[in-house]
Amino acid sequence: MAFIDFDDISKTLAGKGKEAAQRARDVAEIVQLKAQATSEKNKVKSLYAAIGQLYYKNHRDEADSEYQSIVDEITKSLEAVADFQEKIRKLDGTVVCPSCGAVIKKGNAFCGKCGAAAPEPVVEDEDLFEEAGEEAEPVVVDEEQVVEDVVEEAAPEAEEAEEEVKSGDTAE
Repeated sequence: MAFIDFDDISKTLAGKGKEAAQRARDVAEIVQLKAQATSEKNKVKSLYAAIGQLYYKNHRDEADSEYQSIVDEITKSLEAVADFQEKIRKLDGTVVCPSCGAVIKKGNAFCGKCGAAAPEPVVEDEDLFEEAGEEAEPVVVDEEQVVEDVVEEAAPEAEEAEEEVKSGDTAE
């Protein structure tokens, strides 16, 4: 009859249990460190975007030659965004506040942001100007406001990504 040494089995199981517990702690720490690394990467991306936005704002008219093509593309995209926003305003009847650049909803007599009187909505049909013998005034686009609008529209996505990182729901 074979003798079973329960002390050896007990020590082996205790050792394996400690190893498993240590591996679990290591895995948990790895997950936490990855989440922190992802958070820092997102922070760096935001800072890069801020640097780029600041550079564009300060140097769009005098950019270094190596940046000129990017500055031109940004300007072109901002102009396209402004055109789209103007078309949207024509369709939904909103206007832009002449004082602060905020969008004033259709029917509002005053700006909800600064209190300035709302301008008259833009007439969609340019033929009406010709019939009245007047020329249509060009639409003035505030590039800085367009940049702020684009950044503001992207903010919820950035906040959502930050929340994912904080909650640990990351792909990394």
